Amino acid sequence: MAIDDKIRLLHIASGDLWAGAEMQLYSLLESLRENKRFEISALLLNDGKLAANLRNSGIEPHIIPESEYGFRRIVTAAASYAEKKKFDIVHSHRYKENILAAILKRRGLAKCLVQTVHGAGEPFTGLALLKSRIFSTLNDYYTRKYFDRIVTVSEDLRRRLSKKFPSAKLLTFHNAIDPAKLAIRRSTQEIRTELGIRDDHILIGSAGRMVQVKGYDRFIMMAKIIRDKSPKTSFILAGEGPQREALMKMAAEQGLGGAIVFTGFRDDVYDIINSLDIFVISSLHEGIPMVLLEAMAFGKPVVATAVGGIGEVIEDGVSGMLVPTDDPSALAESCLRLIADSKLRQSLSQQSRLRIEREFSINTLRRRMVELYENLYRPRPSV
Repeated sequence: MAIDDKIRLLHIASGDLWAGAEMQLYSLLESLRENKRFEISALLLNDGKLAANLRNSGIEPHIIPESEYGFRRIVTAAASYAEKKKFDIVHSHRYKENILAAILKRRGLAKCLVQTVHGAGEPFTGLALLKSRIFSTLNDYYTRKYFDRIVTVSEDLRRRLSKKFPSAKLLTFHNAIDPAKLAIRRSTQEIRTELGIRDDHILIGSAGRMVQVKGYDRFIMMAKIIRDKSPKTSFILAGEGPQREALMKMAAEQGLGGAIVFTGFRDDVYDIINSLDIFVISSLHEGIPMVLLEAMAFGKPVVATAVGGIGEVIEDGVSGMLVPTDDPSALAESCLRLIADSKLRQSLSQQSRLRIEREFSINTLRRRMVELYENLYRPRPSV
């Protein structure tokens, strides 16, 4: 009998957002696409930007719209799809997709399961908190029982999960990017002119979803301290989310209405990041944020809270500056130091770019992921 050693790989993701986890998944699948060892498929629960980008890369996702299907119908549709494709490895992302993958394995429709934990859960209240706890409990049960490996994007996450799951199942694969794909379409001057940023101002900013865990209220407090001491400073917050209106109101109340530009959603976020003099991460929790890697790849001096896996990326004082979480004064102090010291800004810029090239390349992630898949895979005879 001949041996069919092609690995049939399925990734399951929600695809409702275009945030760090989705960007990382897209980068990984795109980098794996040319590897002839793999037959790559993607099952998404929403037809959004992730689906569109996969199509543009030659990977046609199978969509089961969760807005139209209850979970039971999703399971039925996914099982029908998996039965036709006969996947060797199913790799899932987030709680609902993990549970779906586990059900497929329980039904004999997947041989091996891998999940990636992209970050700590966001804080919820009320009904959302109850729903989150139910999914978390189910996820823990199915993960223990059915998953072969759990990939975390930081050592911090791996240590946390080692309290719940066997250490032998846990692996850390840092998030990674391909700097060659970070295309700039518009110049710094064009962006600053469009957004009304004066030429003689230092521009400090951040980009991401406007949600509580990102700590953008601390960013605004930081901006107030900086502006009082360094008036020739402007700020940008790029992104959408449920907290945007409240943050804009807070900025106005702090007298920063003309100093902070809230750009909303931008499809040119790389141009926005590239226009900054200093990039700030004010998060309360993180895995390894993709936007951090992107800012560093652009050579931006970064000031970030030392949470989650951020300290695994930034070498404090060498390739960036780390400050305690929930401390706007510390964020402001580090930014003011950089404003006053152009040589330090230049040094951090050079080292941040080198740090990404050496340690957080998509090539490194692809190699490690291929090794994982091949170690899990067992060739099957073909009739």
